[in-house]
Amino acid sequence: MDPYRDGGDGGAIEAPAREGTIRLDVGPRTRLELDGKIVMIDGDFVTFEEQSKKGKQTRSAKKTSERLGKRRLLLARDIPRDDLGLWIETEDGGMRRVFGAEPKDLIVDDGLSSLPRFDALASRLKVALAAFAHGVRRAFELGRGLDKVLLADYGGKLVLYKRELFRDRARRAIEVDEDGNVVVFEKDRELKAVCRNRHHVSLLGDYIRFSDPTGLDLVRVSVPWVTREDREELARRFGDLIHRS
Repeated sequence: MDPYRDGGDGGAIEAPAREGTIRLDVGPRTRLELDGKIVMIDGDFVTFEEQSKKGKQTRSAKKTSERLGKRRLLLARDIPRDDLGLWIETEDGGMRRVFGAEPKDLIVDDGLSSLPRFDALASRLKVALAAFAHGVRRAFELGRGLDKVLLADYGGKLVLYKRELFRDRARRAIEVDEDGNVVVFEKDRELKAVCRNRHHVSLLGDYIRFSDPTGLDLVRVSVPWVTREDREELARRFGDLIHRS
């Protein structure tokens, strides 16, 4: 059997990734594995395991479990690189990236042909995690490495999470809804404004600005650690959402 082909029972699928072969098993339990990193979802519990090899033996080097309860577990796709990331909601309402995979480089011999398998695996994983989305229709991530930001799309609202320096989680940074309501979350306060024109969403350095008709800032949010192109994509999506109304 082709190692990158579905086994036919609808329960298991494998796809090539930059780090090796990523495998997803869907059934009573959902199991995701890549390069010795394993995520297992069993009912309301999620287990994270890291395996290490010593000679021919594989051992569990680290294993933790936690109960999800009402917390979210989201699959996010990277814009524009098509990475997939698994994000879990923390007890304080932040989000933490707990698993990631990159598709094979498209310029290698089988890179382009392997991308549909990677996409198919991601789609099946999203369906398997649907019960843990709790209102989030789609999730996107932008940036590289530990500095990725998460954008959660609720349909009529977008919520951006960003990581602060020396933190392992991303906190809620801004919410924008289709009526133009904007809320920026700072450490000790919330800043609120109404912006009803997509052309009033712009960039200034590391900031995404929401301005009034005269060009004065209503509110703005800093999104460092990502490229200008990533910030432009975020501003465009905020503007498109506002434009609906």
